Amino acid sequence: MPHDIRASAPAADAIAIGVMAYNEEANIGHLLESLVRQSVDSRITSIVVMASGCTDRTCDIAAEWARRDPRVRLVAETKRSGKVFAINAFIKLVREPLCIITSADVSFNPTTVERITRPFEDPQIGVVGAHAVPVNTPDSFVGFTVNLMWSLHHDLALVTPKMGEMCAFRNVIDGLDPNTLYDEMSVLYEIEKRGYRAAYAPDALIENCGPGNLSDFIKQRTRWIVANLSLERDYRMYVATMKPSAVLHATLAYVRQDWRRIHWFAAAACVEAWARLRARFEYSALRRHRKFHVWDRIPTTKQVVRTK
Repeated sequence: MPHDIRASAPAADAIAIGVMAYNEEANIGHLLESLVRQSVDSRITSIVVMASGCTDRTCDIAAEWARRDPRVRLVAETKRSGKVFAINAFIKLVREPLCIITSADVSFNPTTVERITRPFEDPQIGVVGAHAVPVNTPDSFVGFTVNLMWSLHHDLALVTPKMGEMCAFRNVIDGLDPNTLYDEMSVLYEIEKRGYRAAYAPDALIENCGPGNLSDFIKQRTRWIVANLSLERDYRMYVATMKPSAVLHATLAYVRQDWRRIHWFAAAACVEAWARLRARFEYSALRRHRKFHVWDRIPTTKQVVRTK
C-alpha cells in the first residue's frame, strides 16, 4: 500500500520539502540523499519529488528512493507544465506547517534545513530565503561573472530579503498565480499579503552550478530579469537587484578588493546591460501574447553538484 503522507496530523514544527524536477537524473539521487540526512531529520516528514514531464531516469531514481524511505514520494506528470504548476500541486498535497521548495539541481549542506527554518521561531516571519553559493570557479570570465552575480545577490539579500534557488515558508497559502514567471518571489508576495515578514538565512547554504558559457549566462540572466520585470510591473513588488544604484554600490566593494580584474568587472556590466535590454523586449512580447511561459532548459547549469 503506498505511503500516505497526509495520513496523520503533522507536528507543529514538521517540515515538507518539495523538489521540483525536470530531467535531473544526474543530481536527483544525490540531492535526496542529502535531504534524508539533514541535522533536523526527525522534523522532515514529507519529501515530494514533483517530476514534470521527465524523459530521463529522474522518476526511476526518485521511485527507488521512495521505496527506501517512506517520507519520499514521487508525483510524476506526463506533460511538462512548468515549475509554478508543480509548486501549486505540492502545496495542495502537504499539510506540514512549514514547507521548503527547491530545484533538483542544487546540493544541500547537512544543516541547511535546520538553518533556513530557524527564523520561524519568530511568529512574524513567514518566508525565508537561502544563501546560494555557485560551484563555478572564478578563474574564467564566465565563472567570475557567475560568482559576482551570486555574491551581489547575497549582499543585497542581507539588506532586503530576496528569494532565490530555494525558500522556506509557512503553509498558509493556497498557491501561486499560475501566470507568474518568478515562483520563489511569488511565494514572498503571497506570504506578505497575509501580514508576515520575510527573512534571509545567510548560513542556510545550498550549492548550485551557474552557466558554463557566456551564451547560457546571458540566456539565464535574461529570463531572470524578465521574471523581475513581471514582479515589478504586474505585482508592484520591489526587486533590489533591479535597482542600478544598489547593484553599483555593492559592486564597488568587490572592485576595490580585486581591482586588477577591473576589465572583467566592466565586461560583466556590459553583459548585464545587454541582458536587461533583451529582457525588456522579451517581456513585452510575453505581455502582448499573454501566454503561459515554460522556460527552456540550460544544459550547462545541470552539472552534478557535490556538497563538500
